[in-house]
Amino acid sequence: MREVVLENKKGIIEIAADKVWKLFSSVKLAVVLLIILAIISVVGTVIQQNEAPEKYLQEYSQSVVNIFETIGLFDMYHTWWFVLLLFLLTANLTVCTLDRFPNALRIITAPLKPIDEDGLKALSFKKEVIFKGGADKAEERSVQVLKARRYRFVSTKEGSLTQLMTQKGVYSRLGVYITHTSIILIFVGALIGSFFGFKAFLNLPEGQASKVVYLRNEPMWDRVMAALDIAASPVIPSPEGGVPAMPLGYFVRCDSFDVDYYISPLGEPTGMPSEFHSSLTVFNLEGQKVLQKRIRVNDPLTHHGITFYQSSYGTMPEGRGTVVLNIRPKNSPDSAGESVSVEPGSSVYVASIGRTIKVLGFAPYGVRNTATGQVMFYQSRNEEYINPTVELEVYQGKKPVYKTFVMKTDSGQPYLPEDYNISYGGYFGMRYTGLQVTKDPGVWVVYTGFILLCIGPLIAFFGSHKKLWIRIQDRKGQAVIMVAGSVNRNRLGFEREFNLIVDEISR
Repeated sequence: MREVVLENKKGIIEIAADKVWKLFSSVKLAVVLLIILAIISVVGTVIQQNEAPEKYLQEYSQSVVNIFETIGLFDMYHTWWFVLLLFLLTANLTVCTLDRFPNALRIITAPLKPIDEDGLKALSFKKEVIFKGGADKAEERSVQVLKARRYRFVSTKEGSLTQLMTQKGVYSRLGVYITHTSIILIFVGALIGSFFGFKAFLNLPEGQASKVVYLRNEPMWDRVMAALDIAASPVIPSPEGGVPAMPLGYFVRCDSFDVDYYISPLGEPTGMPSEFHSSLTVFNLEGQKVLQKRIRVNDPLTHHGITFYQSSYGTMPEGRGTVVLNIRPKNSPDSAGESVSVEPGSSVYVASIGRTIKVLGFAPYGVRNTATGQVMFYQSRNEEYINPTVELEVYQGKKPVYKTFVMKTDSGQPYLPEDYNISYGGYFGMRYTGLQVTKDPGVWVVYTGFILLCIGPLIAFFGSHKKLWIRIQDRKGQAVIMVAGSVNRNRLGFEREFNLIVDEISR
């Protein structure tokens, strides 16, 4: 009685496993999941992801925002239900591939066998040719034609019947499975990124360093481990209820930040940014320099799997900047000169020229009139430093010598009556660089899947498995040649080639 119960239990498990396997090997399930993912992608395009809360409140009411936040529509690509959909589709494609691949493998590895009369009747392509030279010459001619078309063949002889069997493109049947594998890899890479990666931001002022970044979404794996009380999350929660931080394991410092603007035909900045870039340096926790890079849009810095993208910039409202000036002799234009730093309203003594330079003022947007030499000032949007202009007064001891203006982009010549040039070198400490920070350990899996996705459809759509049989039989001194073939796709192309082979053999 006990044995019967155990057998019944085993039967139930087998039946359940079979039903689950059939469900996940169903093409209908794949279609349904793809439709759901397509709808979600449309929603994710309409509703901007990972925006500031105040921006959402400008478009939706507070109650709608609360509902969307609960569902996760503001960061849907990192929600548990989106990850579950990716997992289901990955499982579906995997099971479909495993379910159908053995049959394809049998076809690929099966040797080509001689075909009988019944087999001939089932083939779509067949033509009979009378060759007057006899069976031996017919076989010789057929071999020449096959070799000329680079067909590798096998021959068999049974009595007066000779058969030549050949096939091409057998591995083209793998194209669909390469495509399936590529999609699986892309989804697996996306799952790895969702579980172990994160997106963050960092507004880093010039001259300052940070060993944390501020998260837009916490890694799902850390949340799961913390919820199950298996491992503590490395995320540092904000005590004020603000944005949580993720430790980097090293320091990143903004050495400098600058914006370049398009120049008009008159040599003046137009106010339209052409490029903004930051010089970043990475230090380990002991303060040793690891690497340095000047980043700009689409040219990020990557260290230990974390990538820093140039994203935005801004001005610190309560910051105090330092003007950098470069002084060099007029008769040595190639000289590097001497650089000095001075705050607006302060002075600095330059020993190389024996002069004291005082910064009287600073303006973010100045333009020199090339005809009169007069400097005009403009209001810039958001206090951007479109063409920083510095007013200077030069002293010999306590005696003022002259006043002048120097600027970043100067269409004219500053008033410099003595034998040295003073040029603008920068305004340091007043701006921050906005960095978008990402960690995606699954990105190389996605890249691999993308490469395979380019290869798989090419093989699947442009390749075909062609089979060809040539049966030669002697009949009263004449050879009867039966040419037959089959193809799994591109029937028109194979039909043209088949007819050419028949014509070449019959000549």
